[in-house]
Amino acid sequence: MYTTMEYYENVFPYIYVNMIKVGELSGSLTSSLEQAVKYLDETEALNKKIRSILIPNIAQFILLLVMLVVGTLVAIPAIQGIFDELGTEEELPGITLWFAGFIDDVIQYWFIPTLIVIAIVAAIVFYINTPKGKYNFHYFKYKMPIFGELIFALDFSRFLKAMLLNMKNGMRIQDSIEVSKNVIKNYVMLSVIETSINNILTGSSWIEPFEQSGLAKPMITEMLKIGMQTDLTEMMEKLVEYMEIDIDNIMTKIMKALPQVVYAIVGAVLIFFVLVVLVPCVQVYMGNFVFSAYGV
Repeated sequence: MYTTMEYYENVFPYIYVNMIKVGELSGSLTSSLEQAVKYLDETEALNKKIRSILIPNIAQFILLLVMLVVGTLVAIPAIQGIFDELGTEEELPGITLWFAGFIDDVIQYWFIPTLIVIAIVAAIVFYINTPKGKYNFHYFKYKMPIFGELIFALDFSRFLKAMLLNMKNGMRIQDSIEVSKNVIKNYVMLSVIETSINNILTGSSWIEPFEQSGLAKPMITEMLKIGMQTDLTEMMEKLVEYMEIDIDNIMTKIMKALPQVVYAIVGAVLIFFVLVVLVPCVQVYMGNFVFSAYGV
């Protein structure tokens, strides 16, 4: 069955195919299928949590930006037309005139900012596609504010789960690490795993590279060390449970911190929206420009 599934790698995750392969070759297919279903269910549940955090906050920010631009394009010219028609000496706020002029310039010379954005994006993409650039970008993903700790925890947890499943199905540590590394796409993590495999070949500790990377928490590496002295499979089961709790705690922190960051950004945009759009609307509502137009 696994040979057929390998042809559809865009449908079946590698770890899933690998579990089926190990199960078929070791005669424990039933156990492998149960483990694979559990793994996929947990992964999907985690992805739903992440989407529930990101989508509402991003949608709120985009909606406010659209309101700002549309309000500037529609309301400001209409108010300016009223002022010009009556010949009043009243003027729109300076920030409103500046932003309206900025939007007009962007619309008129749209190709300039477009080319600038394309050039910046192309330069970033080109750099990221170089070996050094990709490594630095992947390292940044682990160190970035708010989400960095979560991204590393997810990758490391995914690797440990794959490794644990392979060991349960009778694989040696070295073979388990070699196979499990395929579920990781981050170059930083892959380099640490490759160093770990080399350490096994030279008779050194395979846990040491994870400890020296400075990315894994001391609790994780200590539990692995204890597992090597006792029962690694049993300890890794406890470690996976610990990491699931840790991921939940990290996501709880993000759910508390992210709204505050988003609210700060949205608040700044909202204040700008008030100054640019609502203040001129209040001027029209108050009607002071009518008195100015008639010299009163």
